[in-house]
Amino acid sequence: MLIVSWNVAGLKPALQRIHEDYSLSSCASSLTAASNAANGTKATTSATENNANSSTKKQITTTSTANACPFTNYLQLHGNIDILCLQEHKIPLSQLSSRAEPHRCSTISGYESFWSCATDQKSRGFNGVVTYAKTGIVQSADSAPLQDPELDGQGRCIMTDHGTFVLFNVYVPNGIHPNKMKFLHALQNSMRVQRESGKHVVLVGDMNLKIDKRDIYWKHRVVNVEEILLERQQNQLKEGKQHCSKNAESGKTDDNGDDNSKHSSTTPLSKWKTDVQNHWDKITIVLETIEAVPCQTTNPNTKQTFNRWRARVKLADGKYAILGTYEDSAEDALFHYTFCELSYEDSSTNTRTICRKRNVLSVEVLTELMSKIVNVSWDPKTQRDVANSDEANLNPDSPPYMWMKALLEEDGMVDVFRHMYPEAEGRFTCWHQQKNRRYVNEGGRIDFTLVDRALLDHVDTSSGSLRCGTKPHNDPFGEEAALMACTSNGMFQAPSFAGGGIAQVSKRALDSQFGPPHTGMIYTPPSYSDHIAISLLMKESFKDVVGQLTLQSNAPTRKSQPHKKQQSMMSFLCAPGATKKAASSTSSKSSTSASSTTAAAGQKRPAQQQEKEVKDPKANNLKSYFAGPVEKKSSSSKKSSTKPAGSKSNASKDNKKHKKNSLFNHFSKK
Repeated sequence: MLIVSWNVAGLKPALQRIHEDYSLSSCASSLTAASNAANGTKATTSATENNANSSTKKQITTTSTANACPFTNYLQLHGNIDILCLQEHKIPLSQLSSRAEPHRCSTISGYESFWSCATDQKSRGFNGVVTYAKTGIVQSADSAPLQDPELDGQGRCIMTDHGTFVLFNVYVPNGIHPNKMKFLHALQNSMRVQRESGKHVVLVGDMNLKIDKRDIYWKHRVVNVEEILLERQQNQLKEGKQHCSKNAESGKTDDNGDDNSKHSSTTPLSKWKTDVQNHWDKITIVLETIEAVPCQTTNPNTKQTFNRWRARVKLADGKYAILGTYEDSAEDALFHYTFCELSYEDSSTNTRTICRKRNVLSVEVLTELMSKIVNVSWDPKTQRDVANSDEANLNPDSPPYMWMKALLEEDGMVDVFRHMYPEAEGRFTCWHQQKNRRYVNEGGRIDFTLVDRALLDHVDTSSGSLRCGTKPHNDPFGEEAALMACTSNGMFQAPSFAGGGIAQVSKRALDSQFGPPHTGMIYTPPSYSDHIAISLLMKESFKDVVGQLTLQSNAPTRKSQPHKKQQSMMSFLCAPGATKKAASSTSSKSSTSASSTTAAAGQKRPAQQQEKEVKDPKANNLKSYFAGPVEKKSSSSKKSSTKPAGSKSNASKDNKKHKKNSLFNHFSKK
């Protein structure tokens, strides 16, 4: 069973890209690429695996021929996905199964879809999660599993019940604030309720947090300067005590004749620590002069100017030093150089929660301050030493970090990726799109697949190593292999800051995202989203554990499939028999209307009739939905519309009067 999770950052544009890149005409070449990737990823492939790849290729070929939907074929190219969990679909509830629904995304052949759309006023048109699952492996769903109207209305969580286990598909709020922690605690409680009912739990999605220092680009790891300063004080205290001891008396030697004053129980400090201890006071004084200054940037192509902000400080010699990069606001420009303690008030517990201690800053910012304020430059090796030291880590006081730590240690969940690849470096799932960070692999791993420990034995660990772009790498767990993977060996090129968007790439670069099913990362193109997909492969025997399930028709399940409710009404109205009746009825009404309007030429419709049409837009909507297309196919309509040049029919005059109603005009044009 293959489970895939992906933050698409807008399903409509992602589907548009997929439909452009993987229409039926292009599926054959992509299928060959996927098959080659499946056969060429490992240096040696067993006969069983070859048979499996051949079977998968045959299945994909058959399915691609039978289905006319490029998205369906796209899922097949990824290894016949069983469960697809998408975050940030951003589709309003009103668009599902309407003319505005992008590419009929609620209905995919062979799959059931379960939706949670943002319905509250602040989140409408944003957020949203959807889970696609193959028919027969879901027995129920719940689009409001948090049991909190405020949280469930944000469209951030949907739960599907697969008999043996339940799957939570989540899009956790960004940042550190009370709403995020309220969401995480409600999610944890909901998962505990499911365990108490005898279910195992799988949690996937965009968690917007990190749990390991390797989940973040090494320059973005943070250092607590206060702890480094405290270490100096402790060493000075130890040295003072030793100096006062009898063994440290001047000129006294031990039995070996050595001078005891040369021996010290203190641990020697690294040079970078000594630099920080010697210069931090001066850096603190200079930072008191920090300010945000406005500036402008210009697009060299369009000559358009943009208002930006940068931070600057006044040095001891009176000169100014610019810090950081261009930002959209003064607050953003100052944020990375404000090292006071950060906290927030938790209204649910009436307590103040510290989310960052004083003087905690990233390795990148610390390096910049040392260079620009006190003229101490650290070479790349020294910067790496800082990042790899025990002092550099994630922010240990971050409430989301502590929540995730408790989820792993207390609730018994397992981060499957880190469990399988404990030494992997540089394997990120999200990058800053506007700053082109993916092309230098400066990102973070914030998308996760977590399972209860009881399910760990069902995870397929024989699916190979991590993907490394278009060809294998000698060290698949190193940073170089990770860079090759996220850039498709350099075929994904950074767009210009001058504008123009992400450049089109070759078919070979696009097809590098495909490969054999595995637990790991699927490097979808940067033009699709700022996130890549992640995958969890369960053993084939796990399908037997799940079994064949029948989808229930309880209230939560029906609510999670709003498109079916709307489709049932449309299918009744648009049934073949109903369409024929509507066509004949419309044709006869068209003829009657034409004759009646001819007899009453030049007369206006009664005011009551006009008012009714304006007050009842749904009636006009439905009328134009059927009348427009059917009249075009009606032979009587064609005859009545055939007139000599320059003449106008009475029916067309009547249509002009109808155009006063904007809804009728909109649908008539369509």
